[in-house]
Amino acid sequence: MAFAAAITLPLAACSASTTANNEIVSITTPTPDSSVAAPTNGTVLDLAVPAAVQALPLVNQDGKVTPLSSLLGKTVVVSPSLTLCQEVCPLISANFAQSVSAVDRAGLSEQVVFLEVTVDPGRDDLAHLKAYQKLFGVRANWEFLRGDTDQIASFWKGFHLSFEKTADDPGSQARDWLTGKPLTYDIEHQNIVYVLGPDGHIKWLVDAAPNVGGAILPPTLQKFLSEEGIKNQTSVADPAWTSADVNEAVAYVTGHAVTG
Repeated sequence: MAFAAAITLPLAACSASTTANNEIVSITTPTPDSSVAAPTNGTVLDLAVPAAVQALPLVNQDGKVTPLSSLLGKTVVVSPSLTLCQEVCPLISANFAQSVSAVDRAGLSEQVVFLEVTVDPGRDDLAHLKAYQKLFGVRANWEFLRGDTDQIASFWKGFHLSFEKTADDPGSQARDWLTGKPLTYDIEHQNIVYVLGPDGHIKWLVDAAPNVGGAILPPTLQKFLSEEGIKNQTSVADPAWTSADVNEAVAYVTGHAVTG
């Protein structure tokens, strides 16, 4: 029997600090109907994404308009991202790279799409998204989306995800890995991964730090990591999620096994 529940989605940060705002989201946990067991990590749920959010004309790294509504009928893995993150986002991408490969090996590349959607519309222009994509290797079912400030705010509001712009610490020497320009601000955001079903509803999410098992990132991003990012790369947070957790969630939603 389905039942109503409430979850708290706390803010985590790309930078070292966090904010205190939490959001309570009313959800329904569905009766499992998949032939694959429910994921052992994260939360299984059934939460609709508003139609207006599905219709937002976000564009991918190639400038192609790619609203969520164009992906109805597919399983979609979604996470927040910013290409100039030095601590967490590259680790999410590293885990996604493993899951994309696992999905491809399972023969599901036409059915499962991975999206990283910016929380930094001011700096994540098409040049940054395209260059970031190339660092990890171009995959047809792994896209990087952007929109203007209002569109991005509306998109993430529909996912109950919070983010905010913060100043860099005084004296920071960090520079944009693509342009070489100094970084003057950071974006704090929740590090949540969502899996949407073919109906466009959120079927699973995990709100935790990515555990990449010490994997080495593309050299450009490896050099770009801050001390905290390097620590995050090699230490295991609690709670945490791995590419195997995403694979389990995708398997649960699609009904097809996905192994690492």
